[in-house]
Amino acid sequence: MGWVIALLVVAAAVAAVVVIVRTRASKPAGASSRGPSDVIAESDLASVEPLRRLQVGDVVGYEGAMLFVRGRLDFDEEGYRWTEHFLDDDTTRRWLTVEEDEGFEVSLWRSIAAGDVEQGGAGDRDVIVGGIAYRLQEKGSASFRASGATGTAPQGTAEYADYASADGKHLLGFEKFGSTWEASLGEPLQPWELTVYPGSDGPATGTGPAGR
Repeated sequence: MGWVIALLVVAAAVAAVVVIVRTRASKPAGASSRGPSDVIAESDLASVEPLRRLQVGDVVGYEGAMLFVRGRLDFDEEGYRWTEHFLDDDTTRRWLTVEEDEGFEVSLWRSIAAGDVEQGGAGDRDVIVGGIAYRLQEKGSASFRASGATGTAPQGTAEYADYASADGKHLLGFEKFGSTWEASLGEPLQPWELTVYPGSDGPATGTGPAGR
């Protein structure tokens, strides 16, 4: 009987050694017991902070284009805040939206004519533009303050209705600063797709009415 117990003890010891060896082999050399560092998150953070600080006079690089920040709208809807920046160069006018809603979100927009909306309108559940169906995500109103060239009053209240395609790759937005709704198409971006060049001497980090 004693020899059976001895065999069981030896088998348990061997199994423990195997587990330890496998555990060590699964960890890269020098890995911390706290878990691996999130390189992607650190890289994103380096791109996020400059966008949080984006101001009139800065320059945004995107897909080879250098877009100047001409104006800025700061929105506040009962404590929830987001920012829209008016960007342009010699040929392009865009709006860059920066907000934090369950994560840091960036989207780039261009204005479209009212006639481009094929079906539905601001506030409807479904709208079709360019053959793409968009579903209403949220709507409401928010107070705003403007700086630089925005084509709006210095401050006031704006209504909005935001839409997205089923796959989330296409965005549609309506805004009304006066009596007329303005429509825009947008696309979500990753922060690292944009490079911010401060208007001051800081290092680069990853006029008239201005429609989106």
